[in-house]
Amino acid sequence: MSLWDEVKKNLLDWYGSAADKTGEMAKVGIRRYDIFGLSRDIERHFSEMGGFVYHALNEGRTDFAEDPVLLGMVEKVRELETELQGKENEIDDIREARRREQAESGADQETEPTPPAGPVGDAVDSSEEDNPV
Repeated sequence: MSLWDEVKKNLLDWYGSAADKTGEMAKVGIRRYDIFGLSRDIERHFSEMGGFVYHALNEGRTDFAEDPVLLGMVEKVRELETELQGKENEIDDIREARRREQAESGADQETEPTPPAGPVGDAVDSSEEDNPV
């Protein structure tokens, strides 16, 4: 295989790896943004529950634990927590799928691609080594 073919093969392997990693990072980034939004929703619901309890206690009520409004808020937080866990699982699945792809492609290849050692023009012709200038 000529030097140019080897360089071309290595560059294609490296660019492919970079594209795969970028795709993974984009997918994970979307899920993290979703997680951030879900966390803010949970925080908002906790705040509403705290306000509800505060006002109930200010009114002298202690029977608010069975109030349908409060129970609805609690149920909504549970749903959001389940959705949040699902997004975290999706991130784990994305990363695991990439690891499996790397393991499978690594088993197909004899060696890992190596980055080029420098510009192609730096290659020394063996005839020049024998004749110092």
